[in-house]
This record gives sequence, structure tokens and C-alpha cells, in this order.
Amino acid sequence: MRAMSDQIVLAKEPDFRLGGLQVCPARRQIVGGAACETLQPRVMQVLVALAGRRGDVVSRDELMARCWGGFAVSDDSIHRCIARLRRVSESHGGFALETVPRVGYRLVEVALPAPRVWKTAAIAGAAGLTLIAAGLVYWL
Repeated sequence: MRAMSDQIVLAKEPDFRLGGLQVCPARRQIVGGAACETLQPRVMQVLVALAGRRGDVVSRDELMARCWGGFAVSDDSIHRCIARLRRVSESHGGFALETVPRVGYRLVEVALPAPRVWKTAAIAGAAGLTLIAAGLVYWL
């Protein structure tokens, strides 16, 4: 486990999976299915910090140390990164961010829903019945 003060260097971070998403820190990209989204460097650093401690609360102080190099930043800077990650979560799924009041943030991995095979089968069945009905009408 890293020390709290280890600043995140995106070029040295390995790719990882988050739910059904592939996260590529060095390229600052999140890939989910056919969708690919590029994040700002600081936003990706915050995602890497939270994902590295999945399920555990990461304090604002730790985020400042690891993502801003220990520089004092306003809460607004952290809030903007968290808000951006929440938008990514809403559009791609795979994870959720929880705010722990007066402490920090926690990343929770969320399983992506299984594909609905029955829907495809129902559509195929309906198309088959339509063809059969059309054939009977033509024959009669």
C-alpha cells in the first residue's frame, strides 16, 4: 500500500478494471463497450486515488496530498473533480461515489446489468410470427 503522501503520476499507473469499464490512467481514458471518454488529468488522478482504495473512505487531505501534491486547494477544486466523476459514473456505470460528510469520499464498484437476452429472443420470435402470418395471408 502506498503512503498517503505519494503523489499520483498518471504515466506510471497501470490500467485497471472498474465494474465493466477499462480505466487507462496513462491515456486518461475510460472505455466502456464502444464508448471512450478522456478525462482531465486531475480528475483521472482523483479516480485513481479512489479506485486504489475501493470501498474505503479517502479523506480530502489524502486527495490533496496525492492529486495536488500537498498544495492547499479549495474544497471547490475537489468538488468539481468529484462532480465530474459522478457524471462519468452516471453515463457509463461501473462505479458510484459516496460522500462521507466531514471525512471524504468512497468509491463503490457497481456491477453492470447483464444483457437482456430475453428481449432479443422476444423480438426475434415476434418477427418470426409476423413472417408466418404474412405467409398465411399470401397463401389464402
